[in-house]
Amino acid sequence: MSELTLGDMYSRFTRYAWRYEGRDVYSVGGEEDRIATFLRGEALPRKTRENNGWIATVEDVRARGAAIGRVRVVGRPVTDYTRFEFAAYPDNVAAGEDVQAIAREALDPAWAGVPDFWLFDDTTVFVQHFDQDGQFLGAEQAHDVAPFVAIRELLLGQTVAAGAFDLSNFPRQRTAAVGPPPPLNLPATARG
Repeated sequence: MSELTLGDMYSRFTRYAWRYEGRDVYSVGGEEDRIATFLRGEALPRKTRENNGWIATVEDVRARGAAIGRVRVVGRPVTDYTRFEFAAYPDNVAAGEDVQAIAREALDPAWAGVPDFWLFDDTTVFVQHFDQDGQFLGAEQAHDVAPFVAIRELLLGQTVAAGAFDLSNFPRQRTAAVGPPPPLNLPATARG
């Protein structure tokens, strides 16, 4: 029997899928034209299930009664890519994705060691790998799910909806930083 892939999981989870998105820049193939449109100050074309695979995935997840969401960590200075993502998030939210945000400055510095990951139903986690420019290199299943569940629990209630997150004046959700994340037992690829 072959191992599950990250792509397999979007149709297999039953309760929720949740992403920790901690990079300031991502290089996603196929987004170049949309980013250029945004940087020219033009309105972004709407993402729909007909023209965007992610929107179709989100709508399918919601149609089967499961939840899907992410928390986006926002650093300073705010990158053009982050501004682009926030301009595009309303379509994700309209499709049913719960997109939350938190300022990096609200997190303990130890959070810098937390990789992007997807957590499914508190039972399965995939750590995502990126190069220094944000190009996705792949995902690897981590077998110790507990610290990733703890990360999600630490952040729940500490974030704000992406639509309410002011990129020019970060809202203060807390008076003190979110404490350090739990130690992570990462797959070998993520450590090296």
